[in-house]
Amino acid sequence: MKLKRLLFPIFLFGMVFQSCTKDFEIEKNLSKSEYDRYNDRAFNWVEQQRYDSAFYYFHKSKSVAQSSEQMVYSLLQIASIEQKYCDFAGSEETITLAYENCTNPIYFPTIYNLLGLAFLEQYNYEEALLYFNKCYNYSLKELDKSIVKNNIAYVYLEKKEFNKAIAVLSKIVTNDSLQADKKQYAKVLDNLGYAYFKVNSPKALPYLTKSLAMRTALKNDFELIASYIHMAEYHQNSNPAFALAFAKKAYESAKNVNSPDDKIEALKFMITSSEPATAKQLALQQIALTDSIYKVRQSAKNQFIKIKYDSKKAIAEKEHHKTQKELVVVILITVIILAVLLLLFLRYRNRQKLKGSVYATETRIAKKIHDELANDVFQAMTFAETQDLNNPDSKETLLENLDTIYTRTRNISGDNCPIDTGENYSKLLIDLLHNYTSQEVNVIINGATSIDWHKLKKETKIAIYRVLQELMVNMKKHSQSTLVIISFNNFSKHIEIKYTDNGIGISSGTLPKKGLQNAENRIHAIKGTLTFENETQKGFKAKITIPK
Repeated sequence: MKLKRLLFPIFLFGMVFQSCTKDFEIEKNLSKSEYDRYNDRAFNWVEQQRYDSAFYYFHKSKSVAQSSEQMVYSLLQIASIEQKYCDFAGSEETITLAYENCTNPIYFPTIYNLLGLAFLEQYNYEEALLYFNKCYNYSLKELDKSIVKNNIAYVYLEKKEFNKAIAVLSKIVTNDSLQADKKQYAKVLDNLGYAYFKVNSPKALPYLTKSLAMRTALKNDFELIASYIHMAEYHQNSNPAFALAFAKKAYESAKNVNSPDDKIEALKFMITSSEPATAKQLALQQIALTDSIYKVRQSAKNQFIKIKYDSKKAIAEKEHHKTQKELVVVILITVIILAVLLLLFLRYRNRQKLKGSVYATETRIAKKIHDELANDVFQAMTFAETQDLNNPDSKETLLENLDTIYTRTRNISGDNCPIDTGENYSKLLIDLLHNYTSQEVNVIINGATSIDWHKLKKETKIAIYRVLQELMVNMKKHSQSTLVIISFNNFSKHIEIKYTDNGIGISSGTLPKKGLQNAENRIHAIKGTLTFENETQKGFKAKITIPK
């Protein structure tokens, strides 16, 4: 279970900001007004929880920074926002850049703490412990030392090394400076109680209860969520009614602070402790919320990447013009001339290649049409001319022949339609599936982001795209479904994709249709398997298994 309020992500920022303020007073001759103006705007957006806008202005302040102090401060703010959007790989890159430019040791505790969090969220626990310990070894206040120790204990909780977590937390729970800070003290009590719970110790409930009481007195919904979730888990097996009550409280607190991750966590326990009918509705709510979070965060990550790219480009151009103005003119003219010559050459060569490619494509398509369609069309025409189409059997035969012709025509068209298997493949695939959502049909996609699409071969991506497309077309044409669920699962040796709908199914005499036979052939071509489960009037299921 990942509840980030059990950690202390950027506990040193206040200290860093105070230090920066003093240092920047000495730098009045630098671009102080411009730098501070961007930072002021960024912090205004932070207060409104508009972190995408804050991210933009912190990048602006970084771009006009006139010292390593200013640059590092902006970078650390950027890294913290990336972590809010779960872009921990991007945050790691930003923090590393801050470390490389850092000349003031006062920043190192924050850098090490943020790196520890980034590695922790990427499940690299050893690196997380390494950087949390580095953070601890710096000269910190007694309270800060306890905070870092709590983060170290949390890593042990994630590693399920509960006795190690207990050993760390038991030493700091009696610290006077920690006990004086009620909010932080409640965190440690909650973590310690949870660790005792995991080793079945009777000490668990008193610690959890004490933490809950302190947080209730503080009237902080954000802090209360962790206590409610832990109490729900504690009572899950022994008293489901208690567990459900605490899970509902966690959900309400998560709504109050607008924390979708915590809503999902609370829903998990509500589902476990509820009746089957209610649990189903909660599960659908959880799936919808998960998809919504993914879209928001993916959009933010894409925006962050663009801002970073634009910022790097602007800095590079600024330095380039600053140091090599005269040389740029000569290089620019030379490049333009060479570019024009190269463009003319490439256009000529591409024309020649295009002519050859067009001819080859036309020849191939013409051959397919001749070999695969011409005879079928002629046969269908002859049949229509010679048979009594008022006869139901003759009419059905003609329709089947036309359906065969249509399928072959569609296959020829589909085989020649390119699919982007590069960086945009994941979005392209998800968009394909979502395109089948309508007022009549709800399409739910689960786990698509768990697949590392970059590691799959181009042929595998194409096969997956075409097969899912075939299943969705089949659903649209025949199933009369109102709900389709597509789940992606990433295992160590294979990828599994499950398709389920609640349509009318397909009668055993017609399973599989030609389109589904084509889908089977595609999967077999990449050494995978495609299996069908079908019950008339009870929906249709398909499972795709592809070895890595």
